[in-house]
Amino acid sequence: MENQKPQDDREQVEFYISCKDLKNMDILSKSDPQVRLYVKNASNTWKLHSATEVIQNNLNPTFQRTFLMDFIFETQQHIKFDIVDNDGNGSDDVIASVETTVGAVMGARKQTLMADLTNREKPAGQLIVRGDKAANSNSLHVSWQWSGVKLMNTDGWFGKSDPFLRFLKKKEDGSYLQVHQSEVIRNNLNPIWRSFRIADSKLCSNYSQDFKVECWDREGSGNHQFIGDFETSLDKIKSGVTEYELQNPKKKAKTGTLHVSNFNICPPITFVDYLRGGTQLNMVVAIDFTGSNGNPSSSFSLHNRSMDPPNQYHQAISSVCPIVLNYDSDQLVPLYGFGGIQRNISRSTSHCFPLTGSESNDEVKGVEGILSCYHQSLDNVELSGPTNFATVIKKVREKCKEIKKAGQNQYVVLLILTDGEISDMSETIQEVLKASELPLSIIIVGVGDANFGNMERLDGDDGGLASKDKKEKRDLVQFVPFRDFNGNPELLAKSVLAEIPNQLIGYMDMMGKKP
Repeated sequence: MENQKPQDDREQVEFYISCKDLKNMDILSKSDPQVRLYVKNASNTWKLHSATEVIQNNLNPTFQRTFLMDFIFETQQHIKFDIVDNDGNGSDDVIASVETTVGAVMGARKQTLMADLTNREKPAGQLIVRGDKAANSNSLHVSWQWSGVKLMNTDGWFGKSDPFLRFLKKKEDGSYLQVHQSEVIRNNLNPIWRSFRIADSKLCSNYSQDFKVECWDREGSGNHQFIGDFETSLDKIKSGVTEYELQNPKKKAKTGTLHVSNFNICPPITFVDYLRGGTQLNMVVAIDFTGSNGNPSSSFSLHNRSMDPPNQYHQAISSVCPIVLNYDSDQLVPLYGFGGIQRNISRSTSHCFPLTGSESNDEVKGVEGILSCYHQSLDNVELSGPTNFATVIKKVREKCKEIKKAGQNQYVVLLILTDGEISDMSETIQEVLKASELPLSIIIVGVGDANFGNMERLDGDDGGLASKDKKEKRDLVQFVPFRDFNGNPELLAKSVLAEIPNQLIGYMDMMGKKP
C-alpha cells in the first residue's frame, strides 16, 4: 500500500500483484480474490504484513494496493502469499499459497516472479509478483486529471462502455509495469476521472522517458475490452501537449481522445506536513444497536457484557480510537447509536441518537469515555432495526459542512461499528457522494459473521461510487471485517486506518489547501 512508511533508511521495494486463471471456488458466481502477504518473523512464525483489496467476481485480477517492503540484501527475507476467495461471510477459501523470499522476487528475470498455483495438487492458476524500486522520498509528485471524449463503445446497442485508465511505466528492458489504475466510470463515453497524485519516479526514470496510458472498458467477467492506448512523457505534457488520440491496432478509425488537465508537478505533501500546519482530527463514533446483535445479556450476543474477553465492539473501539485521538487535542468525541430505541426517551426506532441521552451534549471524553458510555447504554437502549447508515452519515456530514464553511483546520473521522448489511443502501450512497466534497473519512468495522457485500461496494477501491446525477469526488470509505483480524487488534487498527492520511491529503488537494 502506498501509505505504508519505511521504518529506517533501508532501500525500499514495492510489489505489484496480479493473478491469472484462478481456480473458481464459487458455484453460482466467480471468486472474489484477495492476496495477503505474510512475513516470517524472528520466532519463525508467519505474521500478516498487509493485504490487497478484494476484487469481486474476477479470476484474472490486477490489484491496485501494492506491498512495500524493506530490501535487505544480506538477509533471507521469507514471505508467503495467500490467495483467497474473500466472500465477506467469514468463510474465506484459500485458493493457493506461495512461499518465497524478497530476494527471489528481486532476483528474478525482469524482477517478475511467476508462480504456478495448485489446489489439492490440481492447477489453480498463476500468481504474478512484479518488483520495482519504491518511489523515493526525493520524488516530486505529478498532480493531474484525465478525461475522455467520444470513446469507443464496446457494449453494442444495449449500453455504453464503462471506461477506466491504466498507467504503465516503461522499464529499461522495454517491458511495462502497471503503476496506477483509475476508478471505473459507468456507462459513459465522455468520462471525467477523479484527480490524483502519483510520484514522478513511479511513472518514469526521467521526464523524457515515455510512459503508456491504456483505456479499457470494464467487464464484470474480468475480460475487459481494450479501447486504445498511447505513449507520452512528462516533458511533452509540460510543453503543452494535453490531447491524445487512442490507438487500437484492431480498429481502423480512432477509438477516442484523452485529455489531461490541471497538470502540476510539485514537491510531495505528506500527512505530517498538515499536522505541522495545525490540522486536527476530530473523531465521531456510531454503534449498531440492531436486533441482529442479540440480547446483551446472552453470552452469544455481539454486545455481550462479559469482559473476558471484551466483545468485538469494545475491542474495535480500544484498537482504533486511541490512534485517531492522538491527533485530537480536546479528546471530545460525539458518540451515537443507530437501529435502537432509547428507553425513557422515545418509543420508536432511531437511526441516529446520542448515547449520552442528550442532543445538546453528545460528546464524551477520550477512549475511556466512549467505552464507559457504550457499556452503560446497553441498559438504556432496546435493540431494534433495520440497519440504516444514511441518517448517521447525514448528521456527521452537517458537522463537516460547518467546518468547511468556517474554514477550520479540522478533518473528521467517522467510525461506524456494525454487525449487518446496510438496509438503506441507495440513501447511504447519496450521503457518501455528498460527503466526498467535505473534510470527512468514513471507516467501517464489520463485527460478527454477517455478509458484508454492500460494505465492499461503499469502499472506493474497486471503482468510485456514482448515481445518475452525481459521482464520488474522492475515495473516503474504508471497510474491514473484524473477523479478519480477530485476536490481533494492532493489525485491525493498521488496516482500518491505513487510508486516512491519503484521504486527508486528497481532500486538501481537491480544495487547493496547502499545509
